[in-house]
Amino acid sequence: MHTFRTIFGRLDDAVSAAEDLFIIALHGGIAVMVIAAVVLRYVFNNPLTWGEELIVALLTWMVFLGAAAATRSQMHIRIDALAPVFRMRQFSWLNVVTVLIGLTIIVVMLFGCYDQVLQELVVDSPMMGVSKAWFVAAMPVGLLLMLIHIVRTWMDKGAAPVFRGETETLVEKEGGVQ
Repeated sequence: MHTFRTIFGRLDDAVSAAEDLFIIALHGGIAVMVIAAVVLRYVFNNPLTWGEELIVALLTWMVFLGAAAATRSQMHIRIDALAPVFRMRQFSWLNVVTVLIGLTIIVVMLFGCYDQVLQELVVDSPMMGVSKAWFVAAMPVGLLLMLIHIVRTWMDKGAAPVFRGETETLVEKEGGVQ
């Protein structure tokens, strides 16, 4: 099990590094495209017909990869009203249930996303003329990355920190409610 954990940890580290670089590139690409679109439209009176479509595609990828990165960094939201209950020893099993429910939802969504990508393979975007599967593939890729990050956090730190949000972590560091 230790060897699997090490290999899986290295895989997650590599995926995380690539994920971060891709998010940075997407953010830069969106910025460049928005500036170019504005300059071409208002300075040269010659708008990019496909620019908005590309910006939406890049933003879609950035959102779903960003969601995976937020899961990895525990920067997502959990209902803070229940956080003290999850920390009580007699209710610690709720952390495992929460992770299992979260993993189940992600796996079910992955199956739905797979069908959606297959449907969009034959549909071309109107302006760029590329398959819309490239747009909708962002969701299953993001979900798969979330799955990897959740499993790694669960293996390394246990179930409790998997869905612990930033607010809970800050409260604990500042000596708040335990």
